[in-house]
Amino acid sequence: MTGTVMTVSSQRMSVMDFSSPLFMDFQTLIYSKPSFESDLLGFVKPYTLQVWLCLAGALVVVSTGTFLTHKIRFRLLHFTSTDRSDGLDGTTTKRKKLQCDDVFQWFFATFVGQALEFGMQCVLLRLVSGIWMVMVLIVGIVYRSNLKAMMIAPKLRLPFDSMEELVETDIPCLVFEGSMIHQLFLNAEAGSLLHLLRKQALVHNDILRAMVATKAGRHATISSRLGADTAVSYFFSLSKTCPLYMTSKPFFSATSLSVGYRKGFRLRRRMDQIFRHLRDSGILGHLYERELPNATKCSRGLSIESDTRRALDLGDFFGVMCVYGGGILMASLVLLMEIVTRCRILKSSSSQIC
Repeated sequence: MTGTVMTVSSQRMSVMDFSSPLFMDFQTLIYSKPSFESDLLGFVKPYTLQVWLCLAGALVVVSTGTFLTHKIRFRLLHFTSTDRSDGLDGTTTKRKKLQCDDVFQWFFATFVGQALEFGMQCVLLRLVSGIWMVMVLIVGIVYRSNLKAMMIAPKLRLPFDSMEELVETDIPCLVFEGSMIHQLFLNAEAGSLLHLLRKQALVHNDILRAMVATKAGRHATISSRLGADTAVSYFFSLSKTCPLYMTSKPFFSATSLSVGYRKGFRLRRRMDQIFRHLRDSGILGHLYERELPNATKCSRGLSIESDTRRALDLGDFFGVMCVYGGGILMASLVLLMEIVTRCRILKSSSSQIC
């Protein structure tokens, strides 16, 4: 009989017998866990692109609608820029016809939390403006809350989280020679995931070299849960960290691990009775956890430490700095255009006088 458990397959059952299932296993992908890095566009991540586009569209629609309403009101009531009305204190106030840029500037300033002079006198426009202020208040609070949560508990961006995502990358993948997956890999049908994996597959049987290369990120590895737990426990015992992660979606699940017998093994019934007793009493599970005590230190799936907080570095603010720098550059260009235009006007006036 074998001295270790083996995955039961039809090909192996043709030449040997197996005991009662001792463990349920699955095949998964393990790879080097990416580290937390600065995100240049982190300040826009609290909302998706669709939400940002909707907010921009709402800003344009509300600003345009307010301007058109204000313009129609002036035409219907025959207001001009010289119309005057008496105030409550006996003074006179001048009605000013708002321009499109004035309306857009007020709505945009409110959107980013800045205060500008409010020049809308119509009750309808004041109502629309008040609703807009309430909406942008809620949007701003949600944005700041999500941004704070993302900075406190940053998310890892995984290179892949399933076999389907792996075959779309150029990351090599190790398949252990002689394993059940290797046999399926050799006989995979055209168009299947294992067949697509051939172009980036590596095949050898050096487990230690595979663990070191996987940790270094040189390739991914198709491994059983037992192999993945062994690797995680080994590296955690060395560095007290979780340098590997397992994909959350198993590739080949619901496989049983059993002890193999030679055909016609005369002690098979007796050994099966012992194995069932060890399994049903929980002794096998206890032995598994005792031999791999650090496997549970790293959670399954992402396999990251419970404390994901990190200090913010300069790279986290590059995105905001670029936006601010772009605004300064645009303002400088506008100033330059104004100076050039002013010089041309003065030059033209001087030539006419002469």
